[in-house]
Amino acid sequence: MPRNTEQIKAEFAYNCARNASNLGKEYKSYVKKLPMLIKTNGLGATFAFMFSKKNKDEGKYWNAIGKNIYDWLKDQNKIDANKIKSFDELVMELNQMSSIKYRNLTAEVISFLSWLKRFADGLIEGE
Repeated sequence: MPRNTEQIKAEFAYNCARNASNLGKEYKSYVKKLPMLIKTNGLGATFAFMFSKKNKDEGKYWNAIGKNIYDWLKDQNKIDANKIKSFDELVMELNQMSSIKYRNLTAEVISFLSWLKRFADGLIEGE
């Protein structure tokens, strides 16, 4: 029986959260904050913020979440994986996108994060 997009997205998010469970409560905390950061500041500004943290102490959490997002978008052909080969390149590419593609990507990322947030909350202990 064919699965719908939400089922596929849920399974992908579950696997991301399960694989990140070794990162602990900080990963979960950052995943939970991210949708509101995007809604408040926009996708580009939020991704730029994540990019700016990559070499800081909390960088491993933001890098993991950025990779999860990138991998989902690549897996679903929402981005051209031949042209955009990493989350860092995705951050830079956002400035070149049409407003329609940017809005669609924003909606897709928020939708993915809603699943990731639920599974991180259920799989990772601590607040």
